[in-house]
Amino acid sequence: YAAALVVVSRTMEAQLLALGAPRSKVIYNCYGIDVDRFVPGRPDLAPPHFLAVGRFAEKKAPHLTITAFSKVVAARPEARLTIVGRGRLWEQCKQLVQDLDLGANVELCGVRTPDAIVELLHRSRAFVQHSIVTPNNDHEGTPLAVLEAMAAGVPVVATRHAGIADVVAHGERGLLCTEQDVDTMAEHMIELIDTPAMALAMGQAGRAYAELEHRVEVQVGRLQRVLEMAARRT
Repeated sequence: YAAALVVVSRTMEAQLLALGAPRSKVIYNCYGIDVDRFVPGRPDLAPPHFLAVGRFAEKKAPHLTITAFSKVVAARPEARLTIVGRGRLWEQCKQLVQDLDLGANVELCGVRTPDAIVELLHRSRAFVQHSIVTPNNDHEGTPLAVLEAMAAGVPVVATRHAGIADVVAHGERGLLCTEQDVDTMAEHMIELIDTPAMALAMGQAGRAYAELEHRVEVQVGRLQRVLEMAARRT
């Protein structure tokens, strides 16, 4: 009965097609970013600090980000991690930080405004997110915070999950690992600590991609055309 089905990741697109959705109705249109607010910084000049932003939810797996980061701290004690957001896993993650003796290295800072997040991004070497498919088959779309980090010129360290792999070209705009592979995620963070020039190059590539493919005015315009087409079909 739908006039159009708008998806925000290629994984979502493939799932709908597998369920029998008509190819002509499935339209990929990911989010847009205010690239004038999320202006690029210099991750190569930032200290070895990492930033995560998102709800403390199972599919975002903040506990796995913390676990991976504990391995970074073992190798690079000067590393720091800030996680912005709240949610159901908040207390569990707070306890994990305590259990891993990371109180001096990890800050769970709660909810912050977009402008405050821009400031945190500019003080970070990379953005990190260990998204997973949950046991009840919950997936991300394309995490908005990943695109905002790219617009801010910050490389992304994440998993090959849903739409993340659509926008973060591994080795070009960031570094990706398989879900649950906390060892490789830790290695990627350490690599960016040790190679500031790589962080800068990846951040610049991400910014260029966000400007070209994810300007909010462009994406909203595309969605407007989808809505107009859907209205004509009904």
